[in-house]
Amino acid sequence: MFLAIAAGLIFLVLWIIAVRKRPELGFGIAVGIGIAWVGLALAPQIHMKTIPLWLPPLPFALVAITLFFFGFLAWFWGSDK
Repeated sequence: MFLAIAAGLIFLVLWIIAVRKRPELGFGIAVGIGIAWVGLALAPQIHMKTIPLWLPPLPFALVAITLFFFGFLAWFWGSDK
């Protein structure tokens, strides 16, 4: 519990610094935190037993597919010369 309170206070201090230096950044952080709170309230709790096996490696697969796609485009468009 102490660690959570300490982390919250550190993030609060960082947010205050962000608001003073760049108000737009502070506003964006506040909006993002609000959206995250609404999402937490509306979404069901996720447990490790309910996460599908394919979900954790999905970002790596998407990056690999994207890089293959751009590589194919570069090879296809660059072959005219």
